[in-house]
Amino acid sequence: MTTNKFHILSIALTAVILSACGSGRVMVLEPIQITQPVTGVTIEQDKSTVDVDPEIAASFEKTLREKLTEAGFKNNNDITLQYRFIQINEGNRFSRWFFGGIGNAGEGTLMTEIKYLDANRQEIGKVQAEGKIGSGAFGGGFSNAIEKSADEIVEYTTKLTKK
Repeated sequence: MTTNKFHILSIALTAVILSACGSGRVMVLEPIQITQPVTGVTIEQDKSTVDVDPEIAASFEKTLREKLTEAGFKNNNDITLQYRFIQINEGNRFSRWFFGGIGNAGEGTLMTEIKYLDANRQEIGKVQAEGKIGSGAFGGGFSNAIEKSADEIVEYTTKLTKK
């Protein structure tokens, strides 16, 4: 019986160590003002305030597009999500691995600003979305911060446009 408990504990501990710890949040700057349900969105990048590696930018847009599609949005211009990167810090993967999430060692963050535009290109809302990566197997990848940021954007968009 003790051996089984040890195996279960070992498996649980391994899962925690291998999983990447990330988090995300949305800060609403201007709530979405919309009168009818939205079935589709267009995504476009605006001029960022920071330099962003083209691979990170492409990964963010691809992830956001996939998550919007999974949430049931079609690719049309009911509304446009115009995003720009306003802060990016890939952190230090070795520090994330070595310190295992103690404090903020090696933490990576991605902050985007998203303007919601209606079909007439009028701004109908604005949010900031943040994704963080704190620790994980081999330090966790920055893709976790991208994923968390996209998750937050899609969750907010879905909640307020599919009434």
